[in-house]
Amino acid sequence: MKFRIISLLALVLLSACGKMQEQRQKDEVDTYMAGLLDGKYAHQLEMKLFDPDQIPILLSYADDERKVHPPVSPLSSYWPEISLGMYALWLVEGIRLAEVGSEKTKVFMGYPSLAPILIDKQTNGPVHYGTEAYPAAQRKAADAYRAWWNSGAFSRIKSKNPLDGSGLSW
Repeated sequence: MKFRIISLLALVLLSACGKMQEQRQKDEVDTYMAGLLDGKYAHQLEMKLFDPDQIPILLSYADDERKVHPPVSPLSSYWPEISLGMYALWLVEGIRLAEVGSEKTKVFMGYPSLAPILIDKQTNGPVHYGTEAYPAAQRKAADAYRAWWNSGAFSRIKSKNPLDGSGLSW
C-alpha cells in the first residue's frame, strides 16, 4: 500500500514539473512577443532563438496582424515593418533551420533569412506589410507552418520546408 501511495505521489510530482516547464516556455514566448509589441527589441541585432518545444506557442501568434519592428540580421539593409504573426513564423523557421544545421543560417549569422519578409514566387517580389497582399500571404504561410507542424514529430519534419508548394519563400 505504501508503495502505491509513494508511486502516485511521484507521478503527481513529475506531472507538475512538466506543467511548470510548459508554463515557463509559454511565459518566455509571451514575454518576448509583448516586448516586440512594445518596441523593446527594435534596435537590437539579436534574434531570440526558442526551442522546438515552443513552436506550438509561436504558431499561436501566427495570425496576429499587429505591426512590430523586429530585430533583423545585421547583414540586412532593410529595416522592416511586419506583423507580429509573420515574425513568429520567421522565428519558427529559425528554429527549424538551426535544428537541421542549415548553411543558410550560417550565412545569415543565425537568422533564417536576411529579414522576415515573404517572397511571392509568382512575382518574385517581397510581400510588404500594409499592402493588400500581406494578410493573405500571412494566412497562407501560417496555414503552411501549422500543416507542417501537425504532420509529424519534429525530428522527422524538421528538414522539410513548410513553405514548399505554397508559392512563398523567405
